[in-house]
Amino acid sequence: MKRRFVTTSIFTGWLAGASLFLPGCENKNQRELQQIQAAKTLSQERKDTIREAFRYLPQLIRLDRIAALKEIRYQLNTWSKSVQNPPEWKSPELLNSIAPSLLTIDFSKRMKEIEFGEPECEYLLQCQMLSQVAGWVLEQPYRDGLFLDWLAAQQKTLPPEEGLRLETALKLFDWTICNVAMEGAPKDVEQLLTNPDLPISDTAPIYRQLPWQTMMFARGDRWQRGRVFTQLLFSQGIDSVVLALPSPSGAVENASVRPWCIGVPIGEELYLFEPQWGMPIPSQSGDGIATLREAKSNPQVLRRAKIAGFFEYPVEQADLGKLIAMIDCEPFAVFRSMFTLQRSLTGDNRIRISMDADALEKRIQKLDETLSIRLWNVPWLSHVYNISLRQRLDEQSPFSMQYMDQYGVFIMDTPISRARQLHFNGQFESTVEADGALRTYMDFRVDEQTLKDLMTDRMIQQELGMVRSPYEPIERFEMRLLQAQGFFRRSKFDIGIFAAMANGDLNKPETAIDWLQKRTLDVEGTQKWHAHAHYLLGRMYERTGKPKQAEAEYKFEASPQAAGNRIRIRKLRQKFSTELGEE
Repeated sequence: MKRRFVTTSIFTGWLAGASLFLPGCENKNQRELQQIQAAKTLSQERKDTIREAFRYLPQLIRLDRIAALKEIRYQLNTWSKSVQNPPEWKSPELLNSIAPSLLTIDFSKRMKEIEFGEPECEYLLQCQMLSQVAGWVLEQPYRDGLFLDWLAAQQKTLPPEEGLRLETALKLFDWTICNVAMEGAPKDVEQLLTNPDLPISDTAPIYRQLPWQTMMFARGDRWQRGRVFTQLLFSQGIDSVVLALPSPSGAVENASVRPWCIGVPIGEELYLFEPQWGMPIPSQSGDGIATLREAKSNPQVLRRAKIAGFFEYPVEQADLGKLIAMIDCEPFAVFRSMFTLQRSLTGDNRIRISMDADALEKRIQKLDETLSIRLWNVPWLSHVYNISLRQRLDEQSPFSMQYMDQYGVFIMDTPISRARQLHFNGQFESTVEADGALRTYMDFRVDEQTLKDLMTDRMIQQELGMVRSPYEPIERFEMRLLQAQGFFRRSKFDIGIFAAMANGDLNKPETAIDWLQKRTLDVEGTQKWHAHAHYLLGRMYERTGKPKQAEAEYKFEASPQAAGNRIRIRKLRQKFSTELGEE
């Protein structure tokens, strides 16, 4: 092969040289060379423009992101003017399942254009973050011992590509459950939520956080956490559906269906994952993951979802005859702009941003022809809500003050928001050039005197990310400083759980246990993290071969995930029957 390449190169070079001596060929050859060079220059300029836009994406996390957003939009819209509309793009037929009111909002009007507004840029930020997380998570071994042997057995029977997809799904689900605490009450598991719809509301479930925000806050309701998982899957080329039941009356409109669990198509099956439990739904044999086919054919699968004396389960085999499969597809993933941009992404910026929703519909229909398939409206609602949120945070109001009090430390340029981004990038350890996530987490100890000086000391203000914007009234800036004092005081209580998550990701269970016990559960003011801390302690004890201690942690009754933890205890007892005794 090498000799052939060299010979061809020599021949080509000789031919090009010979042509210079032919009458009339010199000018033609020169024009061709100029055209080739111009095409190369244009291609490089396009790549540089995209690279510059993607370099600014992380700054969109911040509330004061006006300059970054302006730069990103300028670069992307400059690039868009240099490319042609791809004739092969088409609007997916599944759009007919989205409410007409959602198709008339601002960003929906740009669906057929190669144009980038603020929501499109924020979507690209999310794709970048999710891809970065998945990149280093998938390089690590799968660590959930309850499904490890079953996975190995499945990979011997599945085609290699599908076996890898199953392993990918398990790893990303496990990371999501360990790194996103669930909000809610233990008894929430006994009922299914009604799917939300317009008009948007500050009390509605599911859509009030985008997946990247749920990751930053490390908290969310069952479906906010579930969407982190589905979008991590998307980043790796694995599409998923949310299986839902029609309303008790039989209605199947968006505002009446009831989301149940996540179905991941692998091979010829839909594997079932329960975000409320924080576990896959176990198969009837108890040693693996149930598929939709098994749940439909074997009533024992969902009967075993009930925890006698503790929890009921709202789904039975009889409910599975008229299931709805809602595709968790971000609206922009079916836009012409993302379809076109996808083709130009190279190197580190080569991430997945586009989806063929109609192709996925055909695949899901092939797996189970009884399913009614549609696009899920929640991703659209999430962006509508986020636009409203951004607008309201620009004004001083009781709502904006409450929101900033709760989340301000994560959406300002603060040490803790920087640490979170380092965590998502997989940069845990410090180097000579820069601190890693662990050091940044541990160094975030703002003493009371520093917080008092924050009101007047410009150096402290700059260090903590509280910089007065140009033309910002002094009264407003001072109000922001007062808010910052509050959320900096409270954010000290978040450090223990974040450091524990990071050490868990690094497979340092003993260090994670120390952070969870001494710096979370034993510290007054950390109560909002206690349920998740007990769960993580259980997982770390499992890794260190201490099933008895793990079971004790899973019995923490105030956890929104209590039912899933009881299911986990059952599986632990099956695996360690000698140490734990029979159930």
